[in-house]
Amino acid sequence: METKKNSHGTAIYSMTGSAHIEQPGEYFDFTIDLVSVNSRFLEIYLKLPDSLRHLDATLRTMLKNWLTRGKIDVIISLKMNEQASLCVNEDFLKSLATAVNAVTAQFPAASVNALEILQYPGVLAQTEQQRAMLDEKIITTFEEAIDILIRNREQEGQRLVLELKNKLNLISAELDNIAPILNELSTLERQRLLDKVNSLLPEPDPQRIEQEVVLAAQKSDIAEEYDRLRSHISETLNILKTGGNCGKRLDFLMQEFNREANTMASKASSLKVTKTAVELKVLIEQLREQVQNIE
Repeated sequence: METKKNSHGTAIYSMTGSAHIEQPGEYFDFTIDLVSVNSRFLEIYLKLPDSLRHLDATLRTMLKNWLTRGKIDVIISLKMNEQASLCVNEDFLKSLATAVNAVTAQFPAASVNALEILQYPGVLAQTEQQRAMLDEKIITTFEEAIDILIRNREQEGQRLVLELKNKLNLISAELDNIAPILNELSTLERQRLLDKVNSLLPEPDPQRIEQEVVLAAQKSDIAEEYDRLRSHISETLNILKTGGNCGKRLDFLMQEFNREANTMASKASSLKVTKTAVELKVLIEQLREQVQNIE
């Protein structure tokens, strides 16, 4: 495999991907299927034939060496072909016969088919030579399947990066819409409040009213939230450029995006800012959904 252990360089990988390999052999035919979806951690679920259970730990270690996050479902199917030597597991067959006799004693009419017994898992054992050959082939093919899965996740990661950059451009465009009025918001809010107070109170205390109006106007100032959102956009682009296993960092940054958008919405003193804050929250949620898929 070309990819180094748990190291992706500047590439960004999605946690979504799959791999499928059908492998014919001298004695056995088998298929390997890997399916990966997003998860906060690395979760591995293996479904193996009884004859391959001894490889469970080895296969899990291989996956842990190459992947850091994602829910991975592994299914390996095995079929003995005509060239395989039949080797009966005598000890297991005796145990099975005891169980069958106990059942037929209770149900005398029950019939037992010898061919069906042979197909029962564990009755036919592999020769040592066959088992060694199969183990080696399974491990080699499994490594190839992991490589296919990684390349598949890389392609999906490249698509995600394009989508993330597109969403960041849309967020930046929304901020551009309110940039011209940032310096005016406090002044406009101050005048609005003064007009409202003067209309309600015939003889207001000018000094007291001025203090309250200034304080209220300052609370409607969204310059800090605007600046932080611009900073978050730059940081996200920088993370995407650096690459590697950055999913958790991006996920944390999405929380910061959301916090600033919520604060901006709560401070909004004009229809234009309110509309922008709503659009930002929608775009940030879409951004967060995409980030959830990055390793």
